[in-house]
Amino acid sequence: MEYRELKVNLPKDGSDDLYSLLELLQVAGYYEILFDGDAPKEPDQGILKENTNIRIYLNTDELSKELQILIFLKVNFPNNSICESRNIETRDYEEAYKEFYKPFPLGKKLWVIPTWEKESEATKKLWEPSKGIPLFINPGVAFGTGHHETTKLILERLDTIAETEGPFFNSACDLGTGSGILSIGLAKLGTKRIFALDIDPNAVKAAWSNWQENDFDSDIKFTVEESGLDNQNCLKETYDLAIANITFAVLSQNIRNLAKVKSNRFIFSGIITEKKDAFVELLQSYLPGHLLYSFEWNEWWVLDWQKN
Repeated sequence: MEYRELKVNLPKDGSDDLYSLLELLQVAGYYEILFDGDAPKEPDQGILKENTNIRIYLNTDELSKELQILIFLKVNFPNNSICESRNIETRDYEEAYKEFYKPFPLGKKLWVIPTWEKESEATKKLWEPSKGIPLFINPGVAFGTGHHETTKLILERLDTIAETEGPFFNSACDLGTGSGILSIGLAKLGTKRIFALDIDPNAVKAAWSNWQENDFDSDIKFTVEESGLDNQNCLKETYDLAIANITFAVLSQNIRNLAKVKSNRFIFSGIITEKKDAFVELLQSYLPGHLLYSFEWNEWWVLDWQKN
């Protein structure tokens, strides 16, 4: 089987709008490359790069989707974006991202480890000496490699809570689980019951696959379902914590369902600086409470919210 691969280079601050389009189009897959020495240089590029490289994968008969992506780039970034395309075999598609995904630490204890380096002695030497906690992840086509600021912010916040607040959350729901990395992080830090959901069927498959790559005690229960935030199986349960790494646009559209989640503690990310105050006002209206903690990184925020 063949796929259509688009090599896109565009300003980093435009990547999230592109991701929103890709999710709307339901492309076969996409991922961001943090470093690519072979990528074409953007016009007048200096030593410090302000652009980012994204690989997008389509089925070969989805020409209309490719056209919509090209129009998006032409309209929004006419002078500082590049798009190259080619057909590739399935194996090339499945293996492509592995070249750019390496083990890395998060917080004081967590290590994100690609599943294909699980048994590597060199990898074990990274986290075992410090008694690190490995999160084995195959990002595949789902959001949640651990590299994005929003994922890092939540995992580092969870790591800090586990170290400073005593008993960790016994139960949690993961709204918009993506690759399942946050659910895996919760379980590795001590959560015993986790309900995860995502509207993307590829993400649900990726989350379950990644969960099985990690070792857990038999008393830990993980459920993942394909659905939006109105999932009745999720809403009927009570949780010590709810986490949501979702954009402001999606959260604001689903605020009434969010208010139905039976938890008094929420950790949000996916909120950019210009939307932070508006989101806090929204929380005060629908989930009255106060901020326990907030932190910004590259204009992305993590918000730890306690309901009254």
